[in-house]
This record gives sequence, C-alpha cells and structure tokens, in this order.
Amino acid sequence: MNMNIFLRYVIELAIIIPDAVFVFLPVIDSLCWRKWVTYSVSGVLLPVFVVSAAWVSSIEMFPVIPVLVVSVMFLFLVFFFSVRVSLGRKLFCFFSSIMLGAFCLLYSISIMASFEAENELWASTRLLTIESGLVSLCISLFIGAITFSLPIKKISELLNEELVNGMWDYLFLLPLGATVLIWWLTPICPKVLLIARSRVFMLVLLPLIPLMILLIYYLLWWTASKFSESARLQQENMLLTMEGKRYEELRNYMDETRTLRHDFRQHILVMTQLSGAGKFSELQSYLQQFSVGTEANYTRYCDNVAVDAVASHYTAFAESQSTKIDWRMTLSHDLPMKESDYCVILGNLLENALKAVKNLSEERRKITVISSLLSDTIIGLSVDNPYSGRIRFRRNGLPRSDREGHGIGLTSVLNTVKRYDGSMNITAEKNKFSVDIVLYCNGQ
Repeated sequence: MNMNIFLRYVIELAIIIPDAVFVFLPVIDSLCWRKWVTYSVSGVLLPVFVVSAAWVSSIEMFPVIPVLVVSVMFLFLVFFFSVRVSLGRKLFCFFSSIMLGAFCLLYSISIMASFEAENELWASTRLLTIESGLVSLCISLFIGAITFSLPIKKISELLNEELVNGMWDYLFLLPLGATVLIWWLTPICPKVLLIARSRVFMLVLLPLIPLMILLIYYLLWWTASKFSESARLQQENMLLTMEGKRYEELRNYMDETRTLRHDFRQHILVMTQLSGAGKFSELQSYLQQFSVGTEANYTRYCDNVAVDAVASHYTAFAESQSTKIDWRMTLSHDLPMKESDYCVILGNLLENALKAVKNLSEERRKITVISSLLSDTIIGLSVDNPYSGRIRFRRNGLPRSDREGHGIGLTSVLNTVKRYDGSMNITAEKNKFSVDIVLYCNGQ
C-alpha cells in the first residue's frame, strides 16, 4: 500500500466529518438518545469509517467520487435514525450539509488548480493532492466557524417554528438544487480552470451560491420570527384580557363581601329579635334567605394571578359544554419561568382536551389538571382526559388523531418545553389521553 495515496484518500474522505457536524448541529436538541452517546459514537465511528474506506480504496484504487457517495449515504442513514424530526426537516439539514461539503471541495480545487493540473491520479481516481485536501478541510473548518455563530443557530430556530411546518416538504429542494449545480460546475480536469478567466470566475462567483442560500434561510427565519413575535403578543394580549376579566370577578366578589360585612350587624339584630320573641319558624326562613344571598361565587384555583385567570377562563368554557375540570394546582404567586409561557402550555393542552371530550357522553366529560412546583426551579404539569377514536403517534412522539382538531397545539407546547430543557411524555391508553410535562427553569 502506498502511504502517500492512503493519506490522500484519508484527507479527502475526512470531509464527511465536518459534513456530519453541519448536519447534526441544527437538530442537536432532537436526538433520539443522549448527546454524550452521540458524541462518543460519532467520535469513534466516523474516523474508523474514514480510515477503513481510505485503506480499502488505496489498495483497490477506487475512484474517490463513488466512495464519497457511499460515505454520504452512510452519513444519511446514521442521521435519519438519530433524530426525531420530520422527513422534510431531515432532508433539508442533510442537503444543506452536503451543499457546503461540495462547495468546499470545488473551491479548494479552484484555489489549487495549478497544483491539481499536474495531478497524475486525477484522470483515473479524481483524487486530490494532499495540499488540496488540506485546503478543503481548512475551508470546511472556516465555514463551520462562521456558520456556527449565526446561521446554524438561526436555522435551528427556523426548524422549530411551527408557522413554517408546511414548507419543509419542499424547502430541501433548494440546497439539493445548489448541490447539483456545484457538482455540475466541477471540472472534468483541473486544467480547464487555467484557461482564460475560468479560475477567477469560480473563485469570485462560486461563493455566491451558498451565500444566496444562507441569505434565503435568514429571510425565512426573519419572517418566521416576526410572525412568531406577533403570535406571542397576541397570546399575551389574550392573557391580559383573561386577567382583566378575572380582576373584575374578584372586584365584584370583594364588593359583595364588603356589603355583606357592612350589613352583618343588621342581620345579627334581626336574628336576635326573632329568637328573643320565640319566632323560630320566621328565624329559620330568614336564615335560609340569608344563606342564599351569601353563596360563594368566586373560586380560586392557585396563587398565581395569570394562571388563575387562565383556569377561570377555561372553567367557564368547560361549563358551557357541560364538562367538568378537576383542578389540583399548588402554584405559588411567582413562577420560576415566564408566566406567559406556562399559560400558553396550559391553554393549548386544555383546548385539545376540551375538543377531545366535546362529543363524548356527559358523564365522561371530565378533565384532570395537576400542577405543582417540584422544587424552586422545576414545575410539573399533567393534563388527562378521555377520548374516543384512534390515536397514532408520529416519529417525533406527537399524536396524529382520527378526530378532527385533536392534538393541535402540541407542537407549540413541545417547542416551549424544549426551550426550558424539559420533557413531555404523551400516552393514549384505554381511551385516556395524558400529557405529562416537567419544566426545568434554571436561568430562565
């Protein structure tokens, strides 16, 4: 085995390692297993694969392009079974990574065209020189450094935006088309780049392809973030409306209580006179009227004002459809997370539950809500409700129901839970649908 050729294969096939970093970074929070497992397995598996493929290729002198294609297919299989996101998102991340890898290879060929023109192995194997391979890896590292600080984070946020869910089935065609274009521009022989201004053209205009793609990604992120901000403001306004309504209920209750306290002396006087005169039947009748006038008309669900307002709102809605909500909340006045985020989670779960029980028999229309502070920074929330029909689960763990409207909003709930590094477990067994959430609010 020629060690020089072996090293050239290793360097060129090593492009799969930055490709793997590019493809996994945007969905690092959606891994099927723990991050350290992924890091450990990838840190061993990828180098072993690169060295093994380079060793076999250097002995058999395989053309490097087919070997790279096999490597890319291997990477895709590993990626496909490693993350819990939709197929459209997987294809989008994968082809975006391959596009950047293809750009790095072609740009390094353009930079090192004068060296590659004398490359004897190019015609048979299209194998780069060691110098060109190192340039390609350096370009990959450079792109990784500049994309990690801004574009990768924006793409990660874009992937979690539910407002653009319908786009992912088609958006992957953009990086796929760019990848095909880059490979089409790859010269049959590096000597072609030394003719006229071909090399200058490639060096100046080739970077515009990934830059334009990244610009489109940024515009999509910006548009989605603005829509998300608008939706957030709408949710906060709705929460303020609920709190205002709850405040009016509380004020009316306090006014009624104040009036009763003011009139209580007169009631005592009347009862004293009736009992002193021995008019016990009249006293009993008076007490019945008094008890009716003092019936409680205000229920407090927890100490937090915002959550209490949401609970009151959905209780009234539930009563309008003859549904009972069993509230078991022990939340303090101050939450260790944004009140609006918790209320959005609770509201979405309750809307789903109310839709699920709407068409059930009246005796089955019961929703149970349990929530408490498990520690100073951990909040637990559980919502249970009966349902009818069949519920299937997608790869991301979210349900797909045969009943129209059931399960809507769970994507938003899951995204909010992820922001707090929390966990959400959904079960549907024996006609009982349960959502159990734990939120970790450290530093939020």
